[in-house]
Amino acid sequence: MQQADSTRPFKRDDAGRRYAQTRYSGVFQRLVAWREQRLAKRLLAHAYSDCNGHIVDLPCGYGRFYPLLKQMDFKVSAMDQSQAMVDIYSGHDRFDATDHAERADVLEPLPTKAAPAKRVLCVRLFQHLHHPELRVRALQTLAGDGRQIVMTYYDDGSLHYWTKRAAMRLKGKKVRVKMIPRAAFESEVEQAGLRVLKRVKLFWGIHAQTWVLLAPR
Repeated sequence: MQQADSTRPFKRDDAGRRYAQTRYSGVFQRLVAWREQRLAKRLLAHAYSDCNGHIVDLPCGYGRFYPLLKQMDFKVSAMDQSQAMVDIYSGHDRFDATDHAERADVLEPLPTKAAPAKRVLCVRLFQHLHHPELRVRALQTLAGDGRQIVMTYYDDGSLHYWTKRAAMRLKGKKVRVKMIPRAAFESEVEQAGLRVLKRVKLFWGIHAQTWVLLAPR
């Protein structure tokens, strides 16, 4: 599977905006979104001596984290494989002229304007990369020349893992999200020349989403 083969291509003209309006509309999803904002802020606040105030938001989606990044005084390079998401992000009514948004693939070198960034925010991508070699390649792209990374992946040690597997088995379908054993993830991080500084569960024991802060070794 290549990253260009999107699991959410938004081919219809209004699909991207409909996704932005409905994705976090339910009660539990609003709670998830609130918790994600808190964890992103907590990990991005971690001191990093090489930080130059420039961050890559990849995949940027429709801009959920943009207000937080501006609140934290980052210059933002927003990247997504979906042009629909890039268009929504850059159309934000408070989109700063110093920022930019463009289509990009995490399996390719970052665009020139994003390359100088020393931090990366990468939320809800790695559960869609089902092969270790792709995840290592993506980590290498994100890490670049000494970048610190705040990212998420789905760990297999949770109730979420077993309920998802059981539900898909009953439906006769394959699980679309990849849940990775902790040891396997840490091995991939090491292969990419990185180390885990911090690890926080979205909801410990319940949800598979795990937030990590990665830094160069």
